[in-house]
Amino acid sequence: MSKSDKLLYLECYSGISGDMTVGALLDLGAREEVLRRELAKLPVTGYDLKVGRTKKCGIDACDFDVILRDEPSHGEHPHGHHHHGEHIHGESHMHTHEHTHEDHHAHEHRTYGDISRMLRESSLEEPVLETAKKIFHVVAEAEAKVHRMPLEEVHFHEVGAVDSIVDIVAAAVCLHDLGISRVAVSVLHEGTGTTWCQHGRIPVPAPAVLEMMARYGLPVKITENEGEMITPTGAAIAAALRTETALPERFVVKKIGMGAGKKEFAQANILRAMILETKEFSGQKGAKEGRKEDPPKESVWVLETNVDDCTGEQLGYTIEQLMDAGALDAGCFPVGMKKNRPAYMLQVICREDQRESLENLIFKETTSIGLRRYQESRRVLEREFADADTPWGTAKVKVCSHHGERYYYPEYSSVKEISKKAGISLQAAYHEIQKAAEPGERTEG
Repeated sequence: MSKSDKLLYLECYSGISGDMTVGALLDLGAREEVLRRELAKLPVTGYDLKVGRTKKCGIDACDFDVILRDEPSHGEHPHGHHHHGEHIHGESHMHTHEHTHEDHHAHEHRTYGDISRMLRESSLEEPVLETAKKIFHVVAEAEAKVHRMPLEEVHFHEVGAVDSIVDIVAAAVCLHDLGISRVAVSVLHEGTGTTWCQHGRIPVPAPAVLEMMARYGLPVKITENEGEMITPTGAAIAAALRTETALPERFVVKKIGMGAGKKEFAQANILRAMILETKEFSGQKGAKEGRKEDPPKESVWVLETNVDDCTGEQLGYTIEQLMDAGALDAGCFPVGMKKNRPAYMLQVICREDQRESLENLIFKETTSIGLRRYQESRRVLEREFADADTPWGTAKVKVCSHHGERYYYPEYSSVKEISKKAGISLQAAYHEIQKAAEPGERTEG
């Protein structure tokens, strides 16, 4: 089954949280050893991972836990906080693991800027990094709106804490390890009533979750269950990963994964994840055999603005922020403007659901007072990622296919790492990795 035929479907009939998502993806076949290896690249400590099995209403499911270690400053023996996927959100919220809102365990709070820098400085693989940045940005947008403050200054109590950082990056790692690029999400089921925050009770859905639902058009159904079923991390994962708004008319279920939640409802508190095969089933065996198909087309938005009074530092920072915010591509091109002044055209390519937020970012970070926008179609080669074994370690390679030909492009982060380890030039490292990735000499990632 080619990557373009593979669709991940998240069935959120008992809500969605970060730990439920990671559990479901591990149950689908994402490799625990890859997950642990990638998470070790983060400058985050003070936690242990626990992957096991549990039953919810008699249904066997994968149970993923981030267990926080207490600081031994209270004269007590360290013990774990078992991550419940019931985080309470945003700047005005505090963590709940097995303790109540009255407990006073200290958790590190980080700003969105802190998290963005932490991700940029990590050695995470590029696709993992981009997915994680997109999920964090979705939460940051919602919190900035709810608290009426600049994006970079949003202080996260929930998403800034260790377990939620691990959840988000872990979901990105597992998605990449499974080779998933298309995701559909069911109606999100939510509970009723209120939940505790740092300053008292707030309604369910929590404000940040509700903001994500509105901004990204996430379909929701309010159930009679008491309490929160959708966490901010879960809502952000659904919003950031969703590429399809509906299931195809016909498909074949190839694999099923069950991720356990930590709450008890009338129904099983699980997230079901399914890998669906969506290619056409004509009933005529071999009808398409031998046919060379072009890469699939998709519609994207192009945003452009010309500026002659914006510094290089501003433009460089803006491009960095645009990519962090989910742009597919961004760049600057020299142009001459009407008063014969040299200037730059800033161009951004993005999907529909990112267009408005990226336009706002351009106006905020540059001197632009207007921009052009238009839709274009683009073709993207089918791609997957593979591991190439070299004498200096494993390197990541992007493998693209077109009309029966395969092309191997080593990832820059891997090339840089091998170059340093081997003491050879970047170009030499690139060729060594590319050679190791040739058919018969590489292992699928």
